Amino acid sequence: MKVLFLKDNLPSAMAGEIKEVKPGFARNYLIPQGIAERANKSSIARVEKLRKEAEARRADMKTKWQGVSELINSMNLEIVAQTGPTGKLFGSVTNSQIASSLEENLDGVIIDRRSIRINEPIKIIGKYEVPIKLFEGVEAQVKILVKSDGNVMSEELLEISEGKAEESAEEEDIQEENTDDSDVESEEKEASAPEEKISKEE
Repeated sequence: MKVLFLKDNLPSAMAGEIKEVKPGFARNYLIPQGIAERANKSSIARVEKLRKEAEARRADMKTKWQGVSELINSMNLEIVAQTGPTGKLFGSVTNSQIASSLEENLDGVIIDRRSIRINEPIKIIGKYEVPIKLFEGVEAQVKILVKSDGNVMSEELLEISEGKAEESAEEEDIQEENTDDSDVESEEKEASAPEEKISKEE
């Protein structure tokens, strides 16, 4: 079903965009909440006004996220984890851990864990740099020091615990994929904001 977004529905869409969404998502959420309406000839006439307003908001948000990017680039985060005798971690450092650590150091800023791009699994103590896509055209790189908490596990117990942690993480990712109905595909010719943006409303 094609709908016209009347309000921002970040990170998927901004006001003034016409997008194809799941019929159930439109009928049960977007339309009742006044976030969107079914696209028709009369609604399409309102697109230009809404689009200009959305572009102004997008420019304002980009400026704000650029400021957040500068703060993140200057940070040196420490993440403490349980390890084995060789420095191998119990499990691995997750996007959620990094997002939570960032939020503790940023006043009132919410970081979407999906915006954090861990290129290789972090499974051993040491220094790392992790890229983050904060907003359209705004990225940051956070420096992380992963340290042991001093409670060293035996390698045998570590392997058993690590396997359980990875199974739990996989189940969490599958559940999120099944419940995320907000991802929609743009039908506009003009470039719209990317799907993987930070979800933070002012």
